[in-house]
Amino acid sequence: VSGDVVKIGFIGPLSGDAAAYGEEMQKVLRYRLAEINAERGTKFEVAYEDGKCSGSDSVSAFQKLTDIDGVKIIIGGACSSETLGIAPLTKDGRTLVVSALSSNPAIEGASPWVFSTSYTDQVIGETLAQAMSTFSKVAIISEQNDYNIGVKTVWERKIAEYPDVRVVANEVFPKGGSDFRNLLAKVRQAAPEAVFLNPNVGVTANNLLRQLAEMKDWTGYKLVSQIAYLADDTRTAVGDFAEGMTIVDAPNLTDPAFLAYKAEIEKTEGPVPNLGNYYTASTIDTVDILTSLIRELGNDHNVVRDALASRTFRGYLGEIYFGGRSFKQGSEGAVYVVENGKAVQQ
Repeated sequence: VSGDVVKIGFIGPLSGDAAAYGEEMQKVLRYRLAEINAERGTKFEVAYEDGKCSGSDSVSAFQKLTDIDGVKIIIGGACSSETLGIAPLTKDGRTLVVSALSSNPAIEGASPWVFSTSYTDQVIGETLAQAMSTFSKVAIISEQNDYNIGVKTVWERKIAEYPDVRVVANEVFPKGGSDFRNLLAKVRQAAPEAVFLNPNVGVTANNLLRQLAEMKDWTGYKLVSQIAYLADDTRTAVGDFAEGMTIVDAPNLTDPAFLAYKAEIEKTEGPVPNLGNYYTASTIDTVDILTSLIRELGNDHNVVRDALASRTFRGYLGEIYFGGRSFKQGSEGAVYVVENGKAVQQ
């Protein structure tokens, strides 16, 4: 009803190593909702809660949003650990959860009330393995959390399909680790030709790359990674060390209308380098789809959920449809190579 205000929940990392992602999502949501609220019809406000990129903290955030704030629809989690943490709590059908960032394949089928407009890491892990399939000795270094273990599991399954490729080191370090020197020395002993760095985004990834760059007497191997090093400022501290690094992520968005709109957001709210183009677009599309469905159908999360599951939407990501699945369908992986300090899609 025109004049009503609907409260939507948000769960994402607003503190801790991955806080940049939650803060940048806030920038995008703040800008977009101001525009949506300037239109006629239902108004929206967001209750922001800190999931700290953790399953247990996201459960606390979910309980506050549902029990105290009374929200029926949540944008979140951002980290896969957050979304997987709250998925079991949605199975009673009282809350609809739509993530714009979570990519762990375990989200598929986790709950009929959980969706993600992200790509799935099934695509990313397989593309990473394909990118490394020309090397005879490869290594992987992963952080112990849901996102990274999800990528690792897919990668391991796919790399095993290449009989000429041998995994000579497969190391996992604790979530939020900061000293990698012993682990890196161990991987070096295995003499891999390619090393897949698989940390979570943020501070941990920066520390891992910096300590690897400090090993001046270890050279002659190929670096491969995922979104943790897609933003160019994640690599500036190591100078030329990351030149030639291969990074796999979603294809870059080059639509001029989207790029112009993203530039408007950044001019007003500040830069969003960690979200990058794909996740800026997925955040916009998620809030656009949810607010338009609420305006059309009313603030009934059951009706909104059924429409979300069955319809096809158009957004900055192109066609968005779930087709009875948890993830947006039709996503692909793209390969980037760092050239002159910039990640360039191949």
